[in-house]
Amino acid sequence: MKNNRVIKQININEATRDLVIQFRGSSSAIEAKALDFKKDNKGNIVYLLLDRLIHKAHESLFECFLNEKWDESFSVSGCVVTELSRLAKTA
Repeated sequence: MKNNRVIKQININEATRDLVIQFRGSSSAIEAKALDFKKDNKGNIVYLLLDRLIHKAHESLFECFLNEKWDESFSVSGCVVTELSRLAKTA
């Protein structure tokens, strides 16, 4: 595994679009507003467009360790906002 940050928890209030992301190894959480988001047919978040940058310039990937298991990683991009996307689960 590379030296990517690892998301351990994602919470979104779909009504207000308030988002909280917790990274492994950090006691503080990142709060942002989701300008857009998409979920797969199982309810997993597969796309987020945030109102600000939450990634560093050198980061292009966030690993995911959600619900005590490794999950599909998010690709990360953006210069004014952060856009996260990953493949939807089909099975």
